[in-house]
Amino acid sequence: MSIKQLAGQTIYYGLSNIVSKLLNYFLTPFYLGGILTQAAFGEMSNVYAYIPFANIILTYGLETAFFRFAKKDNEARVLSTATISLLFSTISITILLLLLKGTIINSYTGELAGLAGHPQLYTYIILIMAFDALTAIPFAQLRQEGRPKRYAAIRIAGITTTIFFNIFFLKLCPEWYAKGYHWLPNVEAGSDQLGYIYLSNLLGSGITLLLFLPQIIRINWQFDPQLWKQMLSYALPLIIVGMAGMVNETFDRAWFLPQYLPGNDLEAKKEVIGLYSANYKLAILITMFIQAFRLGAEPFFFKQAKEENPQKTYARIMKLFVVMLCFMFLFVSLYLNIWKAFLRQEIYYEGLRIVPILLLANIFLGVYYNLTIWFKLTDRTKTGAVITIITAILAFALNYWWIPVMGYFGAALATMVCYFIQMVICYVWGQKHYPIPYHLPKLITYTLLAVIIYYVYAWLNKTWLSPEDIYAVKPLSLLVATTLYGLYAWFIIKMEKREFAKLPVIGRFVAKL
Repeated sequence: MSIKQLAGQTIYYGLSNIVSKLLNYFLTPFYLGGILTQAAFGEMSNVYAYIPFANIILTYGLETAFFRFAKKDNEARVLSTATISLLFSTISITILLLLLKGTIINSYTGELAGLAGHPQLYTYIILIMAFDALTAIPFAQLRQEGRPKRYAAIRIAGITTTIFFNIFFLKLCPEWYAKGYHWLPNVEAGSDQLGYIYLSNLLGSGITLLLFLPQIIRINWQFDPQLWKQMLSYALPLIIVGMAGMVNETFDRAWFLPQYLPGNDLEAKKEVIGLYSANYKLAILITMFIQAFRLGAEPFFFKQAKEENPQKTYARIMKLFVVMLCFMFLFVSLYLNIWKAFLRQEIYYEGLRIVPILLLANIFLGVYYNLTIWFKLTDRTKTGAVITIITAILAFALNYWWIPVMGYFGAALATMVCYFIQMVICYVWGQKHYPIPYHLPKLITYTLLAVIIYYVYAWLNKTWLSPEDIYAVKPLSLLVATTLYGLYAWFIIKMEKREFAKLPVIGRFVAKL
């Protein structure tokens, strides 16, 4: 597979991921526009912060192990072994979690997540996690076989179902019930909106699993114990990698903010989590591109390792990847006065100051994900676990130090610092065991220049363009932002014209410049 093929597949994965994320993202202003209170949005954000942890445990690295062990002569055996393992473990853990329902929903965590007194919400959440886990290997199979169109179709079908039922339950049902259709649920008569949100998500996950049933049924159901042990030996350290990584990605909402914010007012803490989470979603453009890239790149990297001098290809990919991340950083940060419209209510606007910090944090995270290929290719997954444990410990220390002093801004700053250090450690360690000739001066220059441009714009906005309200939509502010963005694009194109000319679609346009 060439870089052009990777770019083409990433476009498909990207389109499906972008459509899915954007559709899901448009639910945020829908919720914030009167469906959920700030505290309820905080409860929901807390729940969705824990789900990635559960998914890591439920899939226990088998997805990456599948890519590592799947070859033309044994792909069917690897697929069936991984599927049987995941099916058995998911059913077992789901039953266990349902048996522990009473203990969990009555705990402090359950109260913070709004589950106390609502056992049905807990059941919905557990089933969402189970369905998502069961689709992990089928999605991985599509990526391994290079079928991004089917991947995109199933992904979009699932999120579209979720969106439809959100609108049906929370928008249409109240209107139709008021008109006399009393066979519909009376959502506005004290019903729990969060329950309908989780139910909508459950139906979307269920449709996704249903669409995979023909693919799952066709599997040659054979379990290879020896192969399974090899896959587990490779995959289990990835649980630590994933869990420790999630400490940075979601623990700020799930644990750090509730624990370290001053005071004992639970409702006030939920409101802070809601404000923080709403603004966190403005970093979606970078996060969805990173996810799209990972979907296409992971199987590509393993296949590319068999080619001659794969390190050179990895270095080129990293450079293009960082350039795209920098463009996205500026696209969001320079136009925050427009992006704020998605937050709907002014009570969330004060959190806009954390968005550039979180965008930069996600750049570091994206680079880190790109760097991790060295320990996956060399079977040093335990090294990856060590790296993420180090940064997880740092995350605990920084959040413990900064949140009581700076509030949610401290959580955002800690996230950025942890991702930066994680990225640096992974790079230095990787160069010792699997040297890759990354274009380090260019990577640093492009990233640093993007950050400088944003802060120059922010300074101009604060002192000259719009000192009374830096997030106001003003023609002059937009003109300056667009000019700075254009200058950055001109510089990058001049520096990388030959590289861009080799890419599909955009290469034809760049070559004419």
